[in-house]
Amino acid sequence: MHQIPLKNRWKIPRSTLHLFVFRPDLPERWMQLPMQLDPLDDEGNLLFPDDKNWNKKPIVPFDRLSFFDERFGAKFDGKGEGPCRSTNVVEFDTKRGYGYLASCPEDYVPKPFAEPVTLNEKQRMVTAKYYKYNYSERNHLVFDNIHLADPAFQNFYPVASQSDLFIVGDVKNFFTLHFDSDDIDAFINHKRSGQLGLMGGLKFYLRILYFKIKMSLMPEVNFFDDSVFMPMILTLPVDAKKYLRRGSGIYYTWLGDKDTEWLWDQSELENLDLAVLDPLFNGASRMPSEKYCNRSKCRYKILGRNHGRLFALHFEISRKAAELGFFPRLIRDMPAVEKMIKHPVSQYPAQNRIGVYFETAQMPEGEHTWDFWIHFPEQEKAACNVNVRARFVTAAPSPMEKK
Repeated sequence: MHQIPLKNRWKIPRSTLHLFVFRPDLPERWMQLPMQLDPLDDEGNLLFPDDKNWNKKPIVPFDRLSFFDERFGAKFDGKGEGPCRSTNVVEFDTKRGYGYLASCPEDYVPKPFAEPVTLNEKQRMVTAKYYKYNYSERNHLVFDNIHLADPAFQNFYPVASQSDLFIVGDVKNFFTLHFDSDDIDAFINHKRSGQLGLMGGLKFYLRILYFKIKMSLMPEVNFFDDSVFMPMILTLPVDAKKYLRRGSGIYYTWLGDKDTEWLWDQSELENLDLAVLDPLFNGASRMPSEKYCNRSKCRYKILGRNHGRLFALHFEISRKAAELGFFPRLIRDMPAVEKMIKHPVSQYPAQNRIGVYFETAQMPEGEHTWDFWIHFPEQEKAACNVNVRARFVTAAPSPMEKK
């Protein structure tokens, strides 16, 4: 919200902000769109305030505004009144059209929107238009099953199952630590439903023998009608290079359904070089390809198809972290990996499993962030990154650009 040029914006109650599209073909000329405002802390972590009236309090700089720009429309012609009789309006300009954020009078009655994502906590099932996501009972960071809607949205078909997380810490002058599903507890302990989707905050624990240690891993999960989004922050209290040998890292694996076609020729990521997993390996591991990176970010994609529906797994990581080996490397031969590290990667059989590996042995002390998306593009070249220009339409200060 610090990039939204509203007048006196830090005095505006969150509940009075609404999003509109200009419709000159309608008598009322304005139509309200769904949007969502979520409170974040100054480091970008999703907050779940104890105060039930948090939405009625004024916006703050780190609030996150979300909306669907594909629903934007025509540019306001400047004639007549703005939306909801507001004199405090910001125009959003994207390649797909224009939207208008307005601070409406408190007596304005907003349009009610049905919640696009539902949760059955007993079955641990999240249901949206494009998918059904059944998260694991013991570890909510992974899933038991994902079902995908067909192009006609008539039926759901299984696309992947048996997701699992495995962590290897090969400590110098010590022994190798293996942490599998029995050692990891991750629970969605906070939930909030909004006009765009379901937000969740997770607590993550790592069990070592009879102890339970809270790791510095801060995951967030966002379920939208057409995507799942998990931004992550990993904090390392020490320089891993001083304490860990090569082969230390994180494995995220799953089993593809028999009807799932993986489009490897259209996917964008490196294949895992098994030599990287050797603790005695002293050579330079393959760095991320320049074709997946710009100056600050590296982006990777796994693309698949099931019953005519495309789906994509996207990873976005800082260029600095990727150059130290912390980027996804594709694993298509899981038995070979298990033979190399002499340990099962998952509680499930290795045959036909797919996964990615992130090396952590070269990571420095501090915070490291990355984003993980599961989404369902209608076109294979659908872009995730959208530039939005925000302009105060009545006072018209200099345009501000948000990326």
